[in-house]
Amino acid sequence: MPQQDHFKDRIVNIDFIADSQLEEIPYKNSYTLTLLTSGFFSGILNGISVKIKAPCLLCFTDQDQLIITKQQHVVAPTINFDAAFLCTLRTSENKYLSSKSPSIKVGMKLFERNNYLERTGSYQLNNRIYPKIIEKFFVAGSEITVQSDEFWVCRIKKYLIELLSMVDELEKSSKNTPFNRAVNYIHLNYANKITLDDLMAHSFLNRESLNRKFREKYGCTAMKYLLLYRIKMSKELLTHTGLSLNEIAYSTGFSYDTYFIKQFKKIVQAKPTDYRNSTRKIALYQ
Repeated sequence: MPQQDHFKDRIVNIDFIADSQLEEIPYKNSYTLTLLTSGFFSGILNGISVKIKAPCLLCFTDQDQLIITKQQHVVAPTINFDAAFLCTLRTSENKYLSSKSPSIKVGMKLFERNNYLERTGSYQLNNRIYPKIIEKFFVAGSEITVQSDEFWVCRIKKYLIELLSMVDELEKSSKNTPFNRAVNYIHLNYANKITLDDLMAHSFLNRESLNRKFREKYGCTAMKYLLLYRIKMSKELLTHTGLSLNEIAYSTGFSYDTYFIKQFKKIVQAKPTDYRNSTRKIALYQ
C-alpha cells in the first residue's frame, strides 16, 4: 500500500512486504523487487520452466508472468513501487519535479525483457554479493516502514540505485575470470577503502597484468577505473536524491566532501551542485 509521508504532505507509492506470497507477484501497475532469502520454487516464468533457489533477486514489472508449481520453505520479502516513485526528483526542501518516465536509469535493465532467454527477471546471487544485497534491501525496507527522517525517500532511492547497480554489473561480468573478480570487487566495495593490493589479492594478478587488462577493457588503470566508477555512482545520487554532498561522498568511497568535489570537478568538468541542477532539468523531460 502507498505510504503517507510523515514529513511532507504527499503520498509515496512504495511498500515493503516482509514475507510476500509468490503467488501474488508481480504486483499490478508497479515494479516488484523480491529477494528470495531461503527455500526454492519451481514454475513457469515468462514462458520458461524455471527452478529457482535462494539467494535470488526477482525483478518484475506487471508485464511479467509467474506461475508457481512447487515451493518449499520460501521466504520472500518484497519491495514494490510504481513508476511515479522513480520519476519524482527532490530539488529543494519543498519542491519536487515529476517526469513522464522513470528517471533512474542505472540497474533498470534488470526489468527489461528484450531477450527472454537472457533476462527472465530472476538473478542468482553469489556469496560475495548476497550479504550486501540483503543489507541494502532490508535497510530500504526499514526506511519504508519507519521513515527515519525527512530524507527517507532519498535514502530508499540511494539503496535501490546501489542494489540494482550491483546486480546489473554482476550480470555483465558473471564469468569467473581473474579480471572479472577484480571488476566485481570494485562494484561491490567501491564505498569502502580499496587499494591496488586488494585488487591484486582478489584477482590473483600482478600489478602489470591487472593494469594491462583494465587498459584493454576500459582504457585506464585499475585504480583510475575505481575512481571513475565512484564518480559514476555519485552522479546517479546527485541527480536522483536530495542527499547532501557529504553523504554522497561518504556513500561512494570518498573520505570527505572537499576531496570528492575536487575529483568530481576534475573528471566531470563541473561542480557537483552545478551537475545536480543541470541533470535534474534534463531528467524532467526524459
